[in-house]
Amino acid sequence: MSSATAEGDIAAKIREILERGMDLSSETLRFIDGTFSHPSAAELEAILKDDASVERDSLLELLFSPDEALQVELENLLALPHRTSPDAQEVAARLTMAPLPVIFRFPDGRGELQVALTPPLARRLTSGLRIGRNLPAPAVDAIDVNFSGRARQRLRVMIRNARFDFTPAKTEFLCALIPRLDVQDDDGRECFAFAMELLAERGEPEDIYSTLVARRKWLAKALHFSQRQREYLAQSNVETLLSQGQRLTWVDEAASRRQIGFIDRIGLAVFGAIPQIDSNPPAQEVEIDGIQDVADLMRRLP
Repeated sequence: MSSATAEGDIAAKIREILERGMDLSSETLRFIDGTFSHPSAAELEAILKDDASVERDSLLELLFSPDEALQVELENLLALPHRTSPDAQEVAARLTMAPLPVIFRFPDGRGELQVALTPPLARRLTSGLRIGRNLPAPAVDAIDVNFSGRARQRLRVMIRNARFDFTPAKTEFLCALIPRLDVQDDDGRECFAFAMELLAERGEPEDIYSTLVARRKWLAKALHFSQRQREYLAQSNVETLLSQGQRLTWVDEAASRRQIGFIDRIGLAVFGAIPQIDSNPPAQEVEIDGIQDVADLMRRLP
């Protein structure tokens, strides 16, 4: 497929999807409700019509950030072989050759919101779709061999959205993991998403097994801290602990244990072993490079 034809076909497909209207995803709805206190469609429309509103631009960017449903529907077209990578800017230009009002539907009966697709919003949308990104061929082959239909498309979208470059080590890791995780169920997809977040860790770790071990240590520290904190709170009230210089930090123990389970599952799938850390280390020996406190640790958990 020639580049010009690819860009025209991609633009036509995106236009077809947008013309049908978009159901606001649960993630988008949570952000809107948390930011604007469960607004109606009419209240959001008033914000968008107010050029002086400091919230207008961020709301528009949120609405035109592509969600998984749009990406999955588009992925089969992006997966076709192209002579050159499609140009996202050209796709955006084609999208706005004719007016395109986009309907955003609230899923809970709060109405609909109509927004015109402007050139800047079209560029925002096509940039977020990562249209021109080339996926690593070995990982694509592993997906095609092991999955079909929507599961295949969703996995390709997850890799297209990866926040890291596809180095040989990371591509090899993905190729080993893909056949051994059932991403057709929610737990498998969440585990794979967790692995993708680990690969995006700052410092670009090439020793992925060591990365798993380090994250397991972080989680062990968080759980140990939470246990000690509960013991302190059972013995003293909050005011006393604060007066003694204690830092009280909430730890999501369920999420921490769930992520330890993911690490064990990934380690077994790729390396044939559960990543090991020192068994029952004293509290003062649980050290994590670059993490100064548990509050910082919890901010790093995906």
